[in-house]
Amino acid sequence: MERKKIVIFMDWYKPGYKAGGPIQSISNLVSLLFGEYDFYVVTRNLDYLETSSYPDIDSGVWIKSREESIFYLEYNKLSYSKIKEVIREISPDMIYLNSLYSIYFSLIPILLARGKKIKTLLAVRGMLSEGSFSVKKKKKLLFLFLFKLLGLHKIVKFHATTVGEKMDILNKMGSQVDVQVVQNVPRIKFNTQFKSRGDTLKIIFVGRIAPEKNLLFAIKAAKLVKSKVLFCIYGPVYNQAYWSLCKSEIERCPTHVNIKYQGVLPHSKLDATLSAFHVLFLPSTGENFGHIISEAMMNYCIPLISNKTPWRNLEKAKVGFDLAIDQEILFAEKIDYLASIEKIQLERMAKSANRFVNNQVDTITLHSSYKKLFN
Repeated sequence: MERKKIVIFMDWYKPGYKAGGPIQSISNLVSLLFGEYDFYVVTRNLDYLETSSYPDIDSGVWIKSREESIFYLEYNKLSYSKIKEVIREISPDMIYLNSLYSIYFSLIPILLARGKKIKTLLAVRGMLSEGSFSVKKKKKLLFLFLFKLLGLHKIVKFHATTVGEKMDILNKMGSQVDVQVVQNVPRIKFNTQFKSRGDTLKIIFVGRIAPEKNLLFAIKAAKLVKSKVLFCIYGPVYNQAYWSLCKSEIERCPTHVNIKYQGVLPHSKLDATLSAFHVLFLPSTGENFGHIISEAMMNYCIPLISNKTPWRNLEKAKVGFDLAIDQEILFAEKIDYLASIEKIQLERMAKSANRFVNNQVDTITLHSSYKKLFN
C-alpha cells in the first residue's frame, strides 16, 4: 500500500536549533511515525536570527535523510511561485503547518492547498496563548482579522497539543473551527545516568531572550535569593531592548548571586549542559508544551517554572515547582529552599523528576493518536 505523503512547512528546521521547541516537536513527530508516512519538510536554509546559510547544505533541492526529505529554501528565493512549485512536485495528501504568523510557511501554503483541495493541518504552537499574543498584539490582531476575512480558519484543521491550547484557538478563531487535541511528542530518552553537580546550587535558563520567556522576572527573583547560587543563561537574543533591561538587572545583583550569559546552546550539547545543573529556571508567560522542561527532567534537572505550561502540580509530585508569575518572592524562596536542603534530598528530587517525565511518555497512545490525526 502506498504511503501517504505529508509536506511540512516550517520557518526553521534541523540542523537549526535556535528556534527551540518547534524544531524538536516536528523532529520527534517524524521519528515517531517514520516508515508509515513519507514526510517532506520545506524550510529556510538558515537558522533562527541568522543571516548566513547552513554550511555544506545544498539549497533548492530535496535532501533525503533516513526519516524525511528536506527542501532548504534560499531567503532571496522565497515566493508564491516557489511554494506552488514545491507543492505541485510532491502532490501531497496533506500539508502540515508548524506556525501561524508566517507568510511563506503558513499563509501561502494554506491558499495553495485551498485551490488544490489538499487537507491542511495547522499547529499554532502556543502562538494564541495570552502570554504570546500580548507581544506585538496589534500586528497579530491584524493578521487574525485578515486570516478570518479570507475564510482560512474554516478550511484548516487546527492541531492543539493541550486542552488549554484548544480553548485559546476557539477563543481567537471562533467556536465553529475544527480543533483536534493530540499532545506533543517528547524526545524518548530513558537511559541517562545521574551525575553529581557539586555543592553550590547551579541554575540554568534556556530559551530565547524575549518578553514571553520572562527572563527579566527570573533575574529579579534571583536578586532576592539569600543563598550562594550560580545562574547561567542560554539563548539567542531576540529582543535587544529587553536584553538591555536584563543586563541592567544583572549588574545590580548581589555578589553571592553569580549570573552569567553563556550564549546560544546547540542542541548537540543540551544533555551534557543540563546534566551539570541542579535547577531549570523558566518562569515563561506560556508554553504549549515546553520541550526544554521535559529535557531538563530527563537529565535530572529540577524544574522551577511558571504555572503557564502543561507541566503542573510538580510540588505535589515532589519533582519541582510551578508557580504564579506574580510571585517573585516565592520563586526566590524556592531557590533558597533547594540551596538549603541536604545534597541527598536534592539528588532524590532530581531522580524523581527523571522518573516522573519518563512515566509521562506513552509512545503507543501517541502513535495511535497521530495516525488518527493524519488520517
